[in-house]
Amino acid sequence: MLIPSKFIQVVEAVHDKGSKIVLQIAAIGRMAIPSSVVDSDPDSLVPVSASDIPVRAVAEAGGIPPRPLSLEEIQEYINDFARVAEELVTEAGFDGIELHGANGTLVDQFLQDVSNKRTDAYGGSIENRSRFALEIVEAITKRIGQGRTGLRISPWNKSGGNQNKSLSTDQFR
Repeated sequence: MLIPSKFIQVVEAVHDKGSKIVLQIAAIGRMAIPSSVVDSDPDSLVPVSASDIPVRAVAEAGGIPPRPLSLEEIQEYINDFARVAEELVTEAGFDGIELHGANGTLVDQFLQDVSNKRTDAYGGSIENRSRFALEIVEAITKRIGQGRTGLRISPWNKSGGNQNKSLSTDQFR
């Protein structure tokens, strides 16, 4: 990965003031609108998600329905997140990485029962729907350490067409 020089400048400026800086990383999955991607053929880009369920607002904006990630692609995403996290810490100097698993991001799409209709190890129960996020966190942690790894979730947020139907606050006590 080619680290933008502006990232390094910002990190150095923050460190020069005696502070720390953590970068949040995410993939947007079914929220993607291929026509908005610069320097690419929009017809060759198909959004991915946990399942093939589109976001109504994205579809209305000209987006196309997502396709579910294969098991092999899930492993590729896990490895990519971990590799990018390591590069951002070692090459750009970030003090930590937070995986964005809320507000309709790809990780959130796996967590939410309204966007995850998988019948394999990544769907169904809350334990299975959490597997993608937890495997990414584990992979990142192996590369940069526990003290540098965070996860943001927002189980009841409605962003990105999501809102868990099966979660109650009792599950988090």
